[in-house]
Amino acid sequence: VSIDEKVHDGDWILDNECRVIATPGHTSGHISLYFPRLKSVIAGDAAVIENHELLIANPHFCLNVEKAEQSLRKIKDLKAENYYCYHGGTFTL
Repeated sequence: VSIDEKVHDGDWILDNECRVIATPGHTSGHISLYFPRLKSVIAGDAAVIENHELLIANPHFCLNVEKAEQSLRKIKDLKAENYYCYHGGTFTL
């Protein structure tokens, strides 16, 4: 698939409604998407929900566990109300 647009950590996309958050660890180029107005983060594989808590995905499937933990802290620090995780559904504060 050809790339339509390259994005970087901190870039604003979708008419400045969404900020790109670099969240490497699970994979090297993983990103999450933060929608401040909606107080929501699409975490993708940067987080899973287990026992009503946001955690990194299974460490056995992370390319770099230390970076995955840093990325999880980074998206938690956004203090969003909703986190949408690829594995595990929706986490709501």
